[in-house]
Amino acid sequence: MPVLFTGATGFLGCRIVRELLSEGGDEPITVIGRGSEPDLRARMEAAVTWLDGPSLPAGALNRLRYLSGDITLPGLGLTAEERARATDGITQLWHSAALLRLEGDPAPLHRSNVVGTRHVLELAEHAPDAHLMHVSTAYVAGRRLTGHILEEDLLDDHGFQTYYEESKYTAERLVRAWGARTGRSVTVLRPGLLVTDRPVPEGLPGQPLNILLRIVDAGLHSKAVRARSLAAFVKGGRRRGDAVRIRIAADPDGTANLVQVEYAARAMVRTARAHAGRPAAVRTVHVTHPHNASADIALKALEVRYPRLSLSLVPHIPDPTPLEQLVAQHGAGMVGFSAQRRTYDRTHLCEALGDLPDPEPIDESYLARACGDPDVPVGPDVRVPA
Repeated sequence: MPVLFTGATGFLGCRIVRELLSEGGDEPITVIGRGSEPDLRARMEAAVTWLDGPSLPAGALNRLRYLSGDITLPGLGLTAEERARATDGITQLWHSAALLRLEGDPAPLHRSNVVGTRHVLELAEHAPDAHLMHVSTAYVAGRRLTGHILEEDLLDDHGFQTYYEESKYTAERLVRAWGARTGRSVTVLRPGLLVTDRPVPEGLPGQPLNILLRIVDAGLHSKAVRARSLAAFVKGGRRRGDAVRIRIAADPDGTANLVQVEYAARAMVRTARAHAGRPAAVRTVHVTHPHNASADIALKALEVRYPRLSLSLVPHIPDPTPLEQLVAQHGAGMVGFSAQRRTYDRTHLCEALGDLPDPEPIDESYLARACGDPDVPVGPDVRVPA
């Protein structure tokens, strides 16, 4: 079952590739991504060999092929010969490449997530037997903060909290329209907010939670310019008496759907296997946790990372401090992700997973481990290049 993959070097993508390799076989998996082919190989093999999971069969890494390309370019920047080689005989095309950014200029998001998806669909035209596995997000629901989101729901009636959500919604519309027009098999995978509690070595793709950590770190650094001892104070001792208090304007009873990335990757590969050979259709699957996590769990986890921060969610802040204004300005998108009361239907997911057990609950201890060491810097945007 030859496979073509975009975004294979990303936080989720490398785990999906490892799951595919662990199944055995000798069919090639072609990875398209930015950089030279030797660079792609080094990044891919570093990620795959570091990850936990079942032992890989002997010679599994020899199944990987590498092709330098960029989804933001017409034809992914491939020559006709490279395109023919990449699509020859493939039965699955995984599109996982995306840019995750919750603030700033929307143009890069549109270029990567919308235009990039259009280019991948054009490439798929050259692989008529390939089942398209498109990685979207459960957050295409946008500002619909309450209710039960069905797997086939795709509406913009409520608008969007971030440009990222809107770009993924638009990309999913393109994919659905393409599938209906061509009569091709398409599975749209909508994960919740992906997390891991395993420290990620430097140089390997970081997790979306890093965006929130970056906002807090930036705020402390900005404040520390005027009070040099603040950052050290917040990261020091566990005595709460002199805590720096920060109120965040959000629903105090809000929740977020956080799902372990290891579970999501395994569930996606099982879904691909279950959907293979079915009559052609566009199917949507919520790869979400069966239970949302309360927003206060995330705040408590941050307080473990920063022992002298005292965080609280309040409906409204009439007199924000400078630090609270900074959080409101730069962290609104991420806070919005954890200020909802909606739930997600998992009917199609459960049908596909068979005996795969539900993921373990995500609690304060798990998120505290996911937040990691405050002295380890976090990167900027979460990019899945291809």
